Parts: sequence; structure tokens; C-alpha cells
Amino acid sequence: MIEYNDLSELSPFLIITPNPAIDRILVVPALQIGQAQRVQESRIAAGGKGLNVGRAMKSLGVTASILAPLGGFTGQQATHLARRECLALSDVPIGDETRVCTLVVDLATQQVTVLNEIGPQLTATEWATFEQAILDHPATWHLFCGSLPPGVEASTLAALIRALRIRGKRVLIDTSGAALAMAITAQPDVVKVNGEELGGLFGDHINNEHTAYQAAIRLHREGIEQVIVTLGADGAIGVNRTAAVKATPPAVPVQNPIGCGDSFFAGLAIALERGQPLATALRLATACGAADAQTLAPGHIDDATVNALAERVHLRYW
Repeated sequence: MIEYNDLSELSPFLIITPNPAIDRILVVPALQIGQAQRVQESRIAAGGKGLNVGRAMKSLGVTASILAPLGGFTGQQATHLARRECLALSDVPIGDETRVCTLVVDLATQQVTVLNEIGPQLTATEWATFEQAILDHPATWHLFCGSLPPGVEASTLAALIRALRIRGKRVLIDTSGAALAMAITAQPDVVKVNGEELGGLFGDHINNEHTAYQAAIRLHREGIEQVIVTLGADGAIGVNRTAAVKATPPAVPVQNPIGCGDSFFAGLAIALERGQPLATALRLATACGAADAQTLAPGHIDDATVNALAERVHLRYW
């Protein structure tokens, strides 16, 4: 049985991170492919989308339990790094090494190159233990963040969502590919996708807010209570039974766009759990994403910046 941090049990949130990582950020003055170079700055943190979401929530004063399968030296390192940040991480031990993801920030071009390892393959017993830990957790809001580990069928995620819904849990999804397609069949409460992911679902090309809005409406009509489509610097669109809203962030200086969607997801979940309407939730989420864009490491946002940006988020209703 997984032992949870006492404080995390008081939180309404469980952040499910099935494919965590060690994130290494390397900053170089000008990336030269095929040449040896010195790194100007480096950072390391427990990573994966769920860890970024939990970090952003903590930055906003909200405690969340994070559950992840971790193994090997890198898994131990991820646990150590998370606890050093006072993140409420509980792990399901696995036999293989947790993956490492490397982000290379090129200061000359302002581009970020991401090298994601695939991740370890979980045994059937390890995945079953992970699933049971999710079902046993007392949180009422379950956030599914990121990709499935290699070898885990997408249909498994749909079955897990159905089991959580039967137990009266609220389920929020931020994943992609086959996992996203199967998750939707289980009708989670909230689905957050970007334009590319949404287009992939329907075989369409989402290239503007109109096509994003039409696809979001279609997904909502398929039984998803709230559909959120992120459009990068162009903001986000939200659709539910009573409203359709576009939130546009103010222009900000971008240091690292990787992780903006995770901070967005954190703000969205916080607002929805507090019973705030869709427009208010989109305002906070959009401000969180914009705040994250100005930081080097994902999830390191702060209240003051978020609040200031939230006042400058423009809302438009359909």
C-alpha cells in the first residue's frame, strides 16, 4: 500500500504522472550542432507534466498530492529533488530507470530544443499497483498529466477514468495521441488540448480560433463537460454547457515556453475546484501560462506576477 504525505491527503487534488522524468535544462549562448560547447547555465529538477503542475500549484499556495512510478538512480534523484522543493510526491517503485528529458535553451535564437527519452516499460504488476494507488487516494479531483509509459495500452486509461467516475471523482485530462482519444471515450469532466492535438482527434487542421472553437464545440457535444483548447501566445478557448470564452494573454517576454501549458492546467484546476465560472478559470489559467513563459524552469511562477497578468487577460464571449 502506498503511503501518502499527511498534508497531501488534505488536498482535493491528486496529480497522476504515469511517465515522470528528470528534467535537465541547459542554457547555451548559441547552439552549434556537431561542435563541443560549454553550457552557460544548467538546472535539474523532478519533471514530467505532473511535477510541473504540482510545482505551479505550490507556487500559488495550493498543496496537491503527486503520484508517479519511479525507479533506479534517476527515480531516487527525482524523489529527492521533489522533496527538496517540498512537493508532496508519492512513488510507486518500479524496476527500470526513470527517464531523463533534456531542454536546450539557445540564447542566440531564443529557441528551445527538447530531447525526451521514451521512458521505462512498466510490468503488469507495477502498473496494477499504480492504478490501485490512484483508486485508493482520497482526493476528489484527479488530474491526469502527460504520456503513458511504453507498453501500457491507451484503453487502460479509459478504464481507469471510468472507475474514477463511478467513485464520484472529478477527472481532468492533459495528454495526447492514442491516450487522449481513448480517454475521451470515458468522458472525463475536463479535457485540455492544444490545437495540434485537437486537430489530430478529428483529422482536421486547427490553424485559427474559429476552427479551434468549432472543434471544441464538437468535442463538448460528444459528452465532455468542459473543453479547453490552448493556442500558445494566442491564448485559449473554453467551452461548456453555459459559455464559450476566448482568453487572450498580454504580450510577455518569453524565456522558455516549455511548461506553460502545465502552469495553465494548474491554474485551471484550482479555479474549477473553487467553483469559479469558466471565464474566471480561463483568466487565471491564461495568466499562469503567461507567467510561466517568463521563467527558465517550468512551474516556477508566483502570485504577484500571476495576479498582475490576470488583470490584463482579455476575455471575449461567443
